[in-house]
Amino acid sequence: MIKTKLFKAFCVVLAAGTLCIIPANIMEASKTPDVVKNTDAGQRIKKEVTAENKISEENKVSEERQENGVIIKTSLSEEDQKKLFKEYQKYGIEEKGGILYYKNKLVRCFADIYGVESHNEKGGITINGKSIYSYFNEKGEIDCGIERENIMDTEQWSFEKIINTFESLQDIIFAMQEEVVNKLLEDSVKKKDYTDLESLVIFAGQENVDKAAKQIVANGDYEMIETFAWSIGTNALSEIGEQLVEKSQYAVLRNIVCFIDSKDLDKIAKLLYDKGEYIVFSDISWAFDKSTIDVYAKQFAEKGEGDALCNIAYAASDDAMSEIAEMLVKNQRYDLLQNILCFVPKEDIDKIAKQLYKEGSYIVLGDIAWAADRETLEELAKAMADKSEYDALMAIVPYLAYDDTFLWQ
Repeated sequence: MIKTKLFKAFCVVLAAGTLCIIPANIMEASKTPDVVKNTDAGQRIKKEVTAENKISEENKVSEERQENGVIIKTSLSEEDQKKLFKEYQKYGIEEKGGILYYKNKLVRCFADIYGVESHNEKGGITINGKSIYSYFNEKGEIDCGIERENIMDTEQWSFEKIINTFESLQDIIFAMQEEVVNKLLEDSVKKKDYTDLESLVIFAGQENVDKAAKQIVANGDYEMIETFAWSIGTNALSEIGEQLVEKSQYAVLRNIVCFIDSKDLDKIAKLLYDKGEYIVFSDISWAFDKSTIDVYAKQFAEKGEGDALCNIAYAASDDAMSEIAEMLVKNQRYDLLQNILCFVPKEDIDKIAKQLYKEGSYIVLGDIAWAADRETLEELAKAMADKSEYDALMAIVPYLAYDDTFLWQ
């Protein structure tokens, strides 16, 4: 399977006279096959192949060398590699016995990169990043790179013109082998140097990303998890979520909860409930399944936790809210009932209103009358008038003085 990952790059699209810059996919150079497409290359002048820039086809090989902590990946012959090194000297990069130096410092990561342009029928251009030579030395101390002119996807690379140089890992990391990126990520976490963390996790293996995330939590650098939570595996992120609850790192939990699988959020919900962290529970309740909300909404009602109940009632099901409203009336917790009335189904409110009238709880009836159906209030008012129950009538008269139909549309 070809491994493709997003990188911080862009492609330019020219359509209908408008220049647009849109994100583009950059292919991991070490794992991307040559691209060959049928595109209209008539708008581009074919480059001239001379003796200086011609690749030695008879000696062309695909090579990866690993020796003394140095990893080299290239498809060029030794003869063509010597041409590269001669070019590099102009930019302060020297090769001595298979070891690269930049400004007299040992090079850690280096890549000679270029872009392959693909044109579509609409005039759009996609540029895929490639590398003709990549190098890694685990003993190195500086990262650098060379950028060359792009080629069309119908052309073969042949010592294109160098147009830029880099002194950062981010610009060349897509061209490094995954084993190199994994090593860099491991070292970064071990040293607690997170400068390139966001770039490293894009191209590292999933197992290595998960391992790094767990170690970062173990380091106590909880906030760093926020920067790459999207790339952490399901199981690892669930474990981290539970640890954040255990360590009371709720600010971080709030920021990564959207990446945690719903089935794993059930565990986190229980942990928060058992710890009595109802405010945090409420803050992230939007991420919970409705069935989870229903369970804890009922428990909050039973425990009389009015604020917690009110904060999650919006997300509970109608059936759960009906059951909760009935429970609160039975336990005469009318104070809690008033706070959640707007989330209780209207037919249940009407039943409660009638029940309160029968029980003679006129004050409470007056308190919830605003939420009852007008037809129900008119029915109750008529019964009160017939029985000369004017005290009860006065409790609901204010809500009969206007038409509240619009409130429930």
